[in-house]
Amino acid sequence: MAEAAGPTRRERLGVWLKDRLRYEWLLRRPAPAQLGIANRRERLEAAPDGFGQACLWRYTSRLHAPAVQPELGRRLLSRCLAAAPIRRRPTPGWADGPPELSVLIGHRGTERLPLLLATLESLATQEGVRLECLVIEQDSEPRIADRLPAWVRHIHGPLPDPTAPYNRSHTFNLGAREAHAPVLLLHDNDMLVPTGYARRLLERISRGYAVVNPKRFVFYLDETHSAAVLAGSGAYDARPAEAIVQNLEAGGSMAITAEAYAAIGGMDEGFVGWGGEDNEFWDRCLTRPTWIWGYEPIVHLWHRGQPLKHQKDNPNLERARAVMRRPALERIAALRPAPVSGLVSTIIPVHNRAALLREAVASVLEQDHRPIEIVIVDDGSSDDTAAVADGLAAAHPQTIRVIHQPNGGPGAARQRGLDYSRGEFVQYLDSDDLLLPGKFSAQVGALRRSAGTGIAYGPSLEEDHSRRPVERRGPMRATGIPLERLFPRLLLERWWTTSCPLYRRDLLDRIGPWQPWINEEDWEYDGRAGATGTLLAWVPGDVSVRRIHMGDDHLSDRGHLDPRKLVDRSRAQESLLRSALAAGVDPDGPEMARFSRSAFLLSRQCGAAGAEYAARRLFRLARRHGARQPRRQLEFLLYGLLATALGWGRAARLSMGVRTRLRPGPRPGGNMA
Repeated sequence: MAEAAGPTRRERLGVWLKDRLRYEWLLRRPAPAQLGIANRRERLEAAPDGFGQACLWRYTSRLHAPAVQPELGRRLLSRCLAAAPIRRRPTPGWADGPPELSVLIGHRGTERLPLLLATLESLATQEGVRLECLVIEQDSEPRIADRLPAWVRHIHGPLPDPTAPYNRSHTFNLGAREAHAPVLLLHDNDMLVPTGYARRLLERISRGYAVVNPKRFVFYLDETHSAAVLAGSGAYDARPAEAIVQNLEAGGSMAITAEAYAAIGGMDEGFVGWGGEDNEFWDRCLTRPTWIWGYEPIVHLWHRGQPLKHQKDNPNLERARAVMRRPALERIAALRPAPVSGLVSTIIPVHNRAALLREAVASVLEQDHRPIEIVIVDDGSSDDTAAVADGLAAAHPQTIRVIHQPNGGPGAARQRGLDYSRGEFVQYLDSDDLLLPGKFSAQVGALRRSAGTGIAYGPSLEEDHSRRPVERRGPMRATGIPLERLFPRLLLERWWTTSCPLYRRDLLDRIGPWQPWINEEDWEYDGRAGATGTLLAWVPGDVSVRRIHMGDDHLSDRGHLDPRKLVDRSRAQESLLRSALAAGVDPDGPEMARFSRSAFLLSRQCGAAGAEYAARRLFRLARRHGARQPRRQLEFLLYGLLATALGWGRAARLSMGVRTRLRPGPRPGGNMA
């Protein structure tokens, strides 16, 4: 860390008057209250589970008060390590078996070897998790292989030019290719972690997060303090830390699933020497479900500063700023391997639909277009669906791949399938629907004939299996007519089914990942595609069949009035509106007026179900875009007053009860349900 001048009298007085009482209060309260310490005027956001804090400002910062009153920093370090102790031992004690977490550590030279060995000793104390640890040595010759513990895998990965500066991105990319675990921990060779560090990382990954930044405070020890630790001292809080950094983003230590790492293109090896690569990588990580709420203390051991680190004209930081002017999704597309030309990837999420899955897969295999691939995502099935999927893959090993995951809903399942797919064209297929013969050849041909189109669609039929005899009817909604773009009609309804369109991969790279929601995630996804203004190609022949049936076999079995589903619907409608405006939909047009009425209805449904935050946001959205007629203005005014007086829940239940008695029959805005 760079040396700083001593505190001024004004700074000392400021800490006493403005910080000391707050620090005392938080340091004396039970854990995890100490995680709420921040600089004055800085705002924190608590984690969803209450254990962790995110800094709501753009850049990492150092705590000011401990720099002025070092004893506060020592007490904070002591308090953090009491809740999450750091220990060291030479060999691990975890059980045999496939690793759950691969720790990747880049290294070069021998100067930091003692720091690396201490870091490995802290990782060896991890409990309840099976780890593998890979040290990637980026040197012209392997110099440290015989100095590493036997339980550590050594990988020699020199750069093509042995005189080139250290390239941190290259080491992590090489390590990711060699790793065996489904989750990667990108870790520096100078950071000691608490004993439960790996277990807590995997707990958050298991909740559906693809990226976890666990670091709340990084305590930078000075040279003397670090020397004592390296000599065997466990008294990490014997002296104040030289500096305390909050919520260091990608740098130092962070976890990411191996799938997400590959999906976002890994780390950019264009950064040579120190700096910039972490910032750019983190920006791409944020396109995935990311845990941003730091909760762990980490001890950073002293070493001499890296070349370029404190230079104002560091070319890597300039490169990072220049590169990050491009949207993250564009950078991801540039870093990922090119898709296979002509290949159509079909992604089928499935939950407890063994018999229907066989029929859906057969409809894909019967397509006359080649090449094709099928990615089946078993989304936590509890019947024989997983075995059926594995059997289909065994019967067609060159065409079908199967991924098994805990139940996470349709959006998460489709995204996981997309991350595994390689095709130039992408087909999403629900496991209870069918593709009709000739779909791929017709739609691929239409897309190839018109380079400016991003999606091909055609007439989609519907089979009602709740009636006997089964009826097939169609075309559904607007699939039977040629439209130039998704909007403005998409603002009123999702006018095709999931199996109807065929997408170009490069369009999907631009719109970003599926939302991990349990309702209207498909409508929101298509809204982002429509926001690009992409042109549509229509083919006249029937392309797919949507099958209506009853049964407890959905990717999410929660009821339609579940507050969580209503909250997801509210998020989807907000995103859909943003997409419509980006696509140029007329704010004063009839589509916007109908959207406003539907959003108002959904606001009342959210309020009645107890989702009051979503109810307020939707009401404001509906009023802003729909109160253009005097009668509508009055309706919004009266309802707003009623909600203020009674609360959003009671106002919604009262309003919906009155409307039900006065106007029986189909509810308004039914197109939104």
